[in-house]
Amino acid sequence: MTEAEILDRLALYLAAEKKILEGNQSSTVAGSTFTRADLGQIRSEIKNLRAELAMVQGQSFAPIQVFFGGRR
Repeated sequence: MTEAEILDRLALYLAAEKKILEGNQSSTVAGSTFTRADLGQIRSEIKNLRAELAMVQGQSFAPIQVFFGGRR
């Protein structure tokens, strides 16, 4: 995925998270209830997209520890 594609997807997931947090998790229309995705799943995908964005941008998303023999 390109940086622009990742940013577009990230914006959509952040908007979905906002809607859920504002209390719009589900709605009823003509007697049928519609539920948005699970908040945990959305947050997981946001985390994944941020990590992918960092890789595309050449950044390290998480600290890396390197040990060269011997004791710490």
